[in-house]
Amino acid sequence: MKNFGLLFAAFVVSTVLFSCSRPGTGGDNILSVFPKHHGQPIKGATVYVRFGSKDFPGSAPTDYDMTVVGDANEEHVHIKSLRKGYYYLYSVGYDSTISAVVTGGQSYKITSKSGDHDVDVAVTE
Repeated sequence: MKNFGLLFAAFVVSTVLFSCSRPGTGGDNILSVFPKHHGQPIKGATVYVRFGSKDFPGSAPTDYDMTVVGDANEEHVHIKSLRKGYYYLYSVGYDSTISAVVTGGQSYKITSKSGDHDVDVAVTE
């Protein structure tokens, strides 16, 4: 009976550990990130993504798990194949109306198993 209890406990622990997905790639969610400076879109921005983070990890690209470069003609950046969880999104772009680099970030939580999510990220000089 003692062995059955240990076996059952091991089964429960392994089920809990392996059924929970961690933030990262391999999922069915897509983020469409819209960097905006004073409400105006910033085309061709780069978005750095940190998996499992609610807090700003820093401005160095090495502080992030993924880098996605936006198309120069588009107002958003697509980040594909994400799982549930927290993500910190840090955007860097160029605002031609003020001739300056603009940056900004925020955390975002994906709560669904799959879907398309639009996220506005405010950037500033």
